Amino acid sequence: MVSEFAPVPVAATGETLVSVRGLGKTFRGRFGRKPTIALRDVSFSIAAGEFVGVVDESGSGKSTLACLLMGFEHKTTSDIHLAGQDVGRWNAAARRLRLRTAQMVFQDPQSALNPRRRVGAIVI
Repeated sequence: MVSEFAPVPVAATGETLVSVRGLGKTFRGRFGRKPTIALRDVSFSIAAGEFVGVVDESGSGKSTLACLLMGFEHKTTSDIHLAGQDVGRWNAAARRLRLRTAQMVFQDPQSALNPRRRVGAIVI
């Protein structure tokens, strides 16, 4: 585990901020059930200054992907890098520090977004 956590530097627009290669997550089966494959071979990168939305049907792994990126879940396979730092190697203190600068927006837009504010003001 990483004992120290360096804050993620502000990247210049266009620099790769998030890099995911071959991400997979399998939840073990309980009570004799088969394991559940939540994500299989997901790869993408996000540059600084980009806004990205993940849209798919219910049960497709969107929330699992977000939890992996935030460090709430442990990946089964792959590497997830945030500004060059391996998210999977963060210790508890590093994850708490990251939560001060990152936020998940959940699937219910009525409770997640303030309808009185413009989208630009919400995401900044």
